[in-house]
Formats: sequence, structure tokens, C-alpha cells
Amino acid sequence: MQSIERQAQKNGVKLKDYGRCQFCGAKTKGGVFECFDIFNDMASNFVGGTGLFPFIFADAHCLQHSEVHGQWNNNFHLTRQYLILEKNIEWTYSKTPQLSHIMDQYKLSHPDVLIPTLPVQERGEVTVTDLVGLKLKDLEMMILKWANDVYQSYGRFHPNAKVVGDLYINRYER
Repeated sequence: MQSIERQAQKNGVKLKDYGRCQFCGAKTKGGVFECFDIFNDMASNFVGGTGLFPFIFADAHCLQHSEVHGQWNNNFHLTRQYLILEKNIEWTYSKTPQLSHIMDQYKLSHPDVLIPTLPVQERGEVTVTDLVGLKLKDLEMMILKWANDVYQSYGRFHPNAKVVGDLYINRYER
């Protein structure tokens, strides 16, 4: 993953290192940088982990911070949320390149079907700071709540995610 500063600059966005996170509204004092520090610290707990939590954790945060990711970020992460949360697919690390392959094929024939960045702080109420200090069972419940909250905030784009998700299912899950 490239640095958030480089990607933000490409997108014409100035990152703030003070106050609440400028994208998700997380209760930070160090802005988006603290938000990413919390995310990265927590993500290190999932390295090598199994189950859906590493994936929906990453998807929720990426969808809340579109400005520091690539152009097709929202399509990819919303599609993976669709596959996990709606279709109950047990996600593994090996499935991510498969979804990327389907997404790459889709982009060739539908280059203008991008899921846009939602208005700032309209990407779900739950943020990464709501996870801080939770024990495992409560943490897992809150990650699931966070993922669903972010997923629902993109509700009008669920049909876009469904198209690509169903292409993935037809190719790899049948």
C-alpha cells in the first residue's frame, strides 16, 4: 500500500494532523494520521488470522477513507463486504487476488462505473476509535457492527457491488 500522503496528494486532498479524523469523524486528536495509526496497530493483531474480521475490518476503514486510496477502492471493498456480509462467503487471503482479477476484468468493460466517495462523515457512524480497548468478543461484535454500518451507508451502490460480486461467485464459488 502506498503512503496516505502520496495518494491524498494525487487526489488533491490536504491531510490534517490535528482534531478529529477529517474523513470518518473518529474521535482523535491527531486527525487522519492518528486514525490510521490506530487502524494499523489494531490490524497487526489480525495478521495471519482467520475468519472474516481481518477483511471487514480493512474494508470498513478503506471505505471511510477513500481519499487516500486508489480510484477503484470503493468498488473493491464494497464488493468484498457484499460477498462476506450478504452472501456469507468465508473469505480467505487467497480469495482477494481472485476478486481483484474479476474487478480488473470488469473495469475494462465498465471503466465509468466507479462507486464515488461519499460526503465526509457520512460513511457510517462507527469508527476505528470505537474499537479501542475492547476485549476479543466485544471487539468482534463491534467490528461486525462497524462493517455493517459502513456497508449500509453505501446502500445506494449495493447494486454495483452485487454485479461484480456475482461475477466473482459465478467464477470461483460454484
